[in-house]
Amino acid sequence: MYPFTSICTTCRGFGKVIKDHCLTCKGAGVVDGMKYANVIIPAGVDSGDTIHVREAGNSGGRGAIPGSLYIKLRVASDPVFVRDGADVHVDKKISFTQAMLGGKIEVPTLDGKTEIKIPKGVQPGQVVVLRGKGLELPNQAGYFGDQHVRFKIHFPLKVNERQRALLEDFAAEEATKEQSFFATGNWSELIAENMKSQNFMIGLGFVMLIYLMLSKTLS
Repeated sequence: MYPFTSICTTCRGFGKVIKDHCLTCKGAGVVDGMKYANVIIPAGVDSGDTIHVREAGNSGGRGAIPGSLYIKLRVASDPVFVRDGADVHVDKKISFTQAMLGGKIEVPTLDGKTEIKIPKGVQPGQVVVLRGKGLELPNQAGYFGDQHVRFKIHFPLKVNERQRALLEDFAAEEATKEQSFFATGNWSELIAENMKSQNFMIGLGFVMLIYLMLSKTLS
């Protein structure tokens, strides 16, 4: 009726009328159900990230474009690697002889096993960084994080008589070495050597903190 227009109530604007309706969809063209979509997971995604898949959502009916599918990711924990952004951390156990003498050892990476060098005299908790062995960030193509290998030194609970004798000889030699330093007046070299250790620096920090607190109290 001029000048008003409206959609035909019979064909609903499709221009065609279905005389024999499907018993399953009853002419709607869609049915309730579940379908599977192939989704590409970008490298480096993390928990909370969302993947947008176009035209993988609910159907809009006859002639309408399907909606979108939004997938919110939740990354499962790994028994070997611990993630920190694009960096990954892994613990590696070594013997106390390897810690003292150094050497080489295989460690797992995201690309497979690789061989790294154990520094001589490595301390418990010391970290070796493998550059570029971490995860690739999805928004920064070509940028890879690092892998941090933390050494955990294993000390044997029991030693045989020969091992005990060797350790006692080593302890006696160390004690003799320290006494000779003080006897020959080389105590400054011994202090300088001890100053390189992490425990000495922590102790020195506590002493300085106590000194500052006492100075403020007296003033």
